[in-house]
Amino acid sequence: MEVRDVMTTDVVTAAPSMSVGDLADMLVSKRLRAVPVIDEGGIVLGMVTDHQVMLHLLPMLDEDRSVSRAVKPSMEMGEVRDVMARAVLCVNENEPLADVMRLMLDKEIERLPVVRDGQLVGFITRGDIIRRLLREE
Repeated sequence: MEVRDVMTTDVVTAAPSMSVGDLADMLVSKRLRAVPVIDEGGIVLGMVTDHQVMLHLLPMLDEDRSVSRAVKPSMEMGEVRDVMARAVLCVNENEPLADVMRLMLDKEIERLPVVRDGQLVGFITRGDIIRRLLREE
């Protein structure tokens, strides 16, 4: 079994110029934990997680920690390029699934972009793998 047999191909992505506020809205509305950041050609530039967004938003809480005034308008939050991780491990769609599972376990990675010739073609998570393996039985 290869990565292509398990990966999700309908991947939600972000552009580096997207506002952090719009990204946060997208993460919440689509119930996502992370999205790859790609350029116009589909090349993976980085990855941004809900954890990174929370770290970015934390200093924006005002002194009384009022939820209603916690977040500044989207324009003041910065862009995805300001919060994304630039060092992103990607896997090829033809890689053996067992090798990718070992990599994910050894490096404690929850999700990986899947590429073909450098362009994003999918996304694979631990949950994708577990669901597929359980379905095989």
